[in-house]
Amino acid sequence: MIPNMYIHEKLLFERHHELQREMEQRRMLIRLRRHRFNFSRHIAGRLGLLLIKAGTSLKRLELNGEQA
Repeated sequence: MIPNMYIHEKLLFERHHELQREMEQRRMLIRLRRHRFNFSRHIAGRLGLLLIKAGTSLKRLELNGEQA
């Protein structure tokens, strides 16, 4: 056991702050992963819309070519 109560309290205080820092780092990593996932979904959605528009335009050109 630690003979000095002041040292014991100081160690507990430091350990508590260390745990808080670790928890904050974990929260930051979780936010970063979510942000990356959301960004990827956003890019995939934009790409999908672009492909749909391109397909629609090609279909229109194809129909106009057949009519002429």
